[in-house]
Amino acid sequence: MRLLSPQVLRNAAALYGVHVVTYALPLLTTPFLARTLGPGAWGALAVAQAFALLVALLIEFGFDLSGTREAARRQDDPASLSALLSGVTLAKLLLTAAAALLTLAAQQWIPAFREQPLLLWVTFGWAAAQALNVMWFFQGVEDLTRVSTLDIGLKVAGTVAVFLTVGGPDDAWLVPAAQGAAALASAAACLTLAARHVPLTWPGWPAVTDALRLGASMFVFRAASSVYASSAAFLLGLFVAPQLVGYYAGADRIARAFQGLLSPLHRALFPRYARMAHVPLSEARAALASGLRLMLGAGLLLSLCAVLGAPLLVQVLLGPAYAESVPLLRVLGLLPAVIAVNMVLGLFWLLPRGLDLAFNLTILGAAALNAALVVWLVPRGGPLAMAGAVVTTELAVMVVLTLTYALTRRVPVRADTLGRPA
Repeated sequence: MRLLSPQVLRNAAALYGVHVVTYALPLLTTPFLARTLGPGAWGALAVAQAFALLVALLIEFGFDLSGTREAARRQDDPASLSALLSGVTLAKLLLTAAAALLTLAAQQWIPAFREQPLLLWVTFGWAAAQALNVMWFFQGVEDLTRVSTLDIGLKVAGTVAVFLTVGGPDDAWLVPAAQGAAALASAAACLTLAARHVPLTWPGWPAVTDALRLGASMFVFRAASSVYASSAAFLLGLFVAPQLVGYYAGADRIARAFQGLLSPLHRALFPRYARMAHVPLSEARAALASGLRLMLGAGLLLSLCAVLGAPLLVQVLLGPAYAESVPLLRVLGLLPAVIAVNMVLGLFWLLPRGLDLAFNLTILGAAALNAALVVWLVPRGGPLAMAGAVVTTELAVMVVLTLTYALTRRVPVRADTLGRPA
């Protein structure tokens, strides 16, 4: 199976467009927000966003991977695709209600959220709207051109609204409000297009439980990895002042923007690898080597740019008040190269071959390691210790995944390890 076919390249281009508006456009607002909100308000926004994204993991429930994998396998079965889309959609709506209850509990328990409930709930709405999007469906059926164009247009409008509405520290809540309105419009429009591709029906509870079963292992992966990735700002906020969180959030946002440039590429390739579970082992290993060269080359280039360009990036994007972010970015800038390897070994080898358990055990172990490093190092070393803990954890994941690949590279796939249709 040819990896870089014209269809893959078109889908990769579409996903890069979506990535730009989802991650890079907010990065373009960074100079404006860093100066307009100041480190304190921006740090409070970063903590709320980090928590909301954690809660959104419950709504997504790993469907961006499990749903994509199943949609790729069912491309030629419209009835099965319809059941999958309907089951996942209803499951996400039920999970949204559960996520709202968790947010209500957090408002009562966490002092920072009690003081700013409007910021908390508007940020929750933004994250939930993103989690409800059905982009996973179009990624699986490899038909991304129309939905990506729609998503790009709406999110550009949301970014423009940020510049037009935010005028000072008291307007921090308007940032997720503008971006959330665009994300909600995109989610509704994409669901409408998906329903034209295959009909939405009342799936029944068995289909919902099957969808949750298929997503459960990927939920474990997403939730555990977020403990040492997207939740770093939230965890840091439990130990240090909001201003220090602001310094870390600035460096983390830049580093994640570089790392995120790998995401459209792996998402475009993932459906191809998802359908390669039963090809001969020699062909699967050759395809993996091709993917590794491509992803690692991109990751090394991105890490080099982030590490060497840290002083200029901080000066231009964050401003002189964020000089403390430079050493943090130099550490976090190592992530793209390491994560590129982890993506290939985990998402291109283990998951397509039904080795979800091995992958999840690795990520759960990494989450435990990261928690220990955070408790041990962050109270003493602050933001720099947090950056070191995140990078150390990803390196540990790379070592374990490499060993797992060595143990499984000659093991054929068992049919009973693959997901069953909903």
